[in-house]
Formats: sequence, structure tokens, C-alpha cells
Amino acid sequence: MVTTAKMPVKKKAYRGAKGDAVDELLAKFLAENDCEVPIIRLGGGYYMFGTKKIYSKILNNKLVIRVGGGYMVIGEFIITYQEPELKKIEALPLE
Repeated sequence: MVTTAKMPVKKKAYRGAKGDAVDELLAKFLAENDCEVPIIRLGGGYYMFGTKKIYSKILNNKLVIRVGGGYMVIGEFIITYQEPELKKIEALPLE
């Protein structure tokens, strides 16, 4: 029998890597806005957003995420992808 994850996990505040402008901007955004999906820094602008690998950079002084052939500002990205990603995470079997 496979059990699925249902319990909410208390998240730690995201801390940006000093000297990494993208990561510092992401940390500032997450401190000011709600995001339930875990975000893990991989380096070089790459992050894991739940189960999805994303690329982020600063464009026109805004934090943007690569989506398809273009970019989406971080707030719009989270609004669009947070719910589907949380459903994916919930459906993952527990080890």
C-alpha cells in the first residue's frame, strides 16, 4: 500500500546567498509574499520549485522565471504554478 503526503510541513524562512543578486531578490520576495511550495537553490540561477526545475534571472530590475520561450515575473509564476505543484507534491508516495 502506498501512502501519500497530506500533512503540512512548517517551512523555514528562505535565506538568500550573500553576493548572489538573484537569490537575494528571491529571498526578499519570499519574505514579503506567501509561497507554500518548497524552493531549493541549485546554483547558477537554477532552483527546484517543488518537483520542477526552474531558471531565474533579473531582467529590467525584476526577478523573472523562464517559462517556455519567454519569462514570467516571480509573482505571476507563483500564482500560476503553485497550486498544480502542491497537488504534484501531495500525490508523491512517502518513503
